[in-house]
Amino acid sequence: MSRPATDSSTPARDGAPPVPAAAPPELAEVKEPGPAREVPANYQYWRDHGGEWGPEYDQRKLTVPLYHIQELMLTEYVAHHAPAKVLEFGCGPGRHLRNLSKVPDIDIRGFDQSAAMVSGCLRWTGQDWIDKHITIGMPTGRLPFKDGEFDIAYSAEVLVHVRPEDLPGVLSELMRVSKRQVFHLEPDEHIDISPNDHFGCWKHDLVAAYAKLGRECRILSSGYKAHAPYRVILDASAPTWEWPPLTISLYRRMETDLSKGFSNLRAAAERARAEAVPPERAREVEQLRAALAAQRALTREQVTSLLAEIETERARSAQAITAQWHTLRRLRQLFPGR
Repeated sequence: MSRPATDSSTPARDGAPPVPAAAPPELAEVKEPGPAREVPANYQYWRDHGGEWGPEYDQRKLTVPLYHIQELMLTEYVAHHAPAKVLEFGCGPGRHLRNLSKVPDIDIRGFDQSAAMVSGCLRWTGQDWIDKHITIGMPTGRLPFKDGEFDIAYSAEVLVHVRPEDLPGVLSELMRVSKRQVFHLEPDEHIDISPNDHFGCWKHDLVAAYAKLGRECRILSSGYKAHAPYRVILDASAPTWEWPPLTISLYRRMETDLSKGFSNLRAAAERARAEAVPPERAREVEQLRAALAAQRALTREQVTSLLAEIETERARSAQAITAQWHTLRRLRQLFPGR
C-alpha cells in the first residue's frame, strides 16, 4: 500500500501527477490470497491499479529529489538499528525492501493489502523471494504476525491512505507486532494533501492518535519537506539513532538545489515549446523562408547589376573628363595667352 509522494502527500506546487504507466503483463503473477473480500473504495483502488505504480516511481525519481532522499534516510535509519528483524507495512512494489534487503544484519519483511502493488517487486526480484518475504492480507484487522515478531515496524507514505476510523486499529497492530519501536514517514503537518485522490486521502495527527493509545510519538527532523519522521519507542532500553543535524541540512540543501535546477529546466522546456512552430504552420513557414531566400537572391542580382552600371557610368564619365581635359590643353597650346 506504499504510495508515490507526489500524488497525495506532496505539496500542491509540484502539480498534478502524470498518468501512471501501464504495468508489464508479466507482473500479474502475484494473486490475492483466499476468496475475494469487499473493501472500501479507497483500498480497492490500490488493488485495481497498484500495478501501475512501480514504473511510475521509476519515472518520478528522474525529476523529484524527495524520492531519493527518502530512500537514503530510511535505509540509513534502519541500518543503524541492525541487527534487527524489520516489517514494512504497505511495502507496495518494494522500493524500500529492495534497498534494505542489501543491508547486513537486517531481516526485512513486507506486508501489503494489494497483490497488484506487490507484483511490482518482480521488476527487481523473483517470485521465490516475494513468497518468502512478503505477506498479502487485508488492509485492516489483525496482522498475520505474532506478538513482538519484529524489532521495528514502519510505514512510508501509507497511513495517508488509511481511513480515520481504521487508524487506531492499524497503529495498535503495528505496536503489537513490534518489540522495539514503530516508525513512520508520513505527510508533514504543514503540507497540504489532495483529500479526493484515489477515493480518499487523510492527513492524520499521529502524535494525538498515539497519545489516545497511551504512547508518546515524537516527530524527528526531516531531510525533505513533504514528510516527517514519526517515532514511537516501545522498549526504552533498546538503542536508538537519528540523523545528525548536519546530515539533515545537507539533505535539505540537496532537495532545494535539485528542485530549483529541475524547475529551471522545465521553464526552459516550456519556453522552447512556446517558441516552436506548430506543425500546421510548418509549410507556411517554409514557403515564407523560400520566398525570403528568393528575394534575397534577386536583391543580390539587382545590387550587382546596379553596381556594374555605376562602374560603367563612372568609367564613361572619367573618359569624358579626360577627353575634355586634352581638348582644353590643345586649345591653350593653339591660343597661348588667352
